[in-house]
Amino acid sequence: MPTGSALSLVFSRSSGQVIVHLHGALDALTAHQLSDRLADLIGGQGNRQVVLELAGLTHIDAVGLSVLIDALKSVRDIGGELVLSGLTSGVHRTFEAAGVDKLFFITPAWMHPANGSSGADDWRRHEAQ
Repeated sequence: MPTGSALSLVFSRSSGQVIVHLHGALDALTAHQLSDRLADLIGGQGNRQVVLELAGLTHIDAVGLSVLIDALKSVRDIGGELVLSGLTSGVHRTFEAAGVDKLFFITPAWMHPANGSSGADDWRRHEAQ
């Protein structure tokens, strides 16, 4: 586990979606921070469209992955969608090694709503072409 783990979360809204930009490490030391915020965004506020922008994520461990899996279950329970965007190759390898990459809807950073996309629907149309 990296020493001096830190996680920064920045929240925004675009086209009815909540976008959470993560910067730093999502690990056993920081996972509670994201878990608490996602529980409020999804369960407390009822947001059904959540995008996690992970381009700034430097590290993720099993605890971090479990937070994302729990958030995915929570948002699906209310008929919503969780989109992961902009995974770095290192973080994506961690998802693949854990066998959870196929659980999530993952888009490249350029499909992010902040870059003019409406999210998952645009990505699905892009993939169909």
